[in-house]
Amino acid sequence: MTMLKERAMDMINNMPEEKLYYVVQLLESVDKLSENVEKGDKTPEQRALEDLQRFRKRSDVEIDYKAELAKAREEKYANID
Repeated sequence: MTMLKERAMDMINNMPEEKLYYVVQLLESVDKLSENVEKGDKTPEQRALEDLQRFRKRSDVEIDYKAELAKAREEKYANID
């Protein structure tokens, strides 16, 4: 057994029972991620992101964000005085 595995086993053995649930959840999620990477499969989240990016359109209009912010602040706070 490697040093890293021994260290992990020692940590798990010394851990309270109620915290083991979180360790198991973490290990299962890491295992699923590594399976997807090895197979080249994409997770549902990755597929959803790709779908959103496919529908995203680039704008040709340049926006001056500082001017837009100044205008919005002027409109919002014009009547405070």
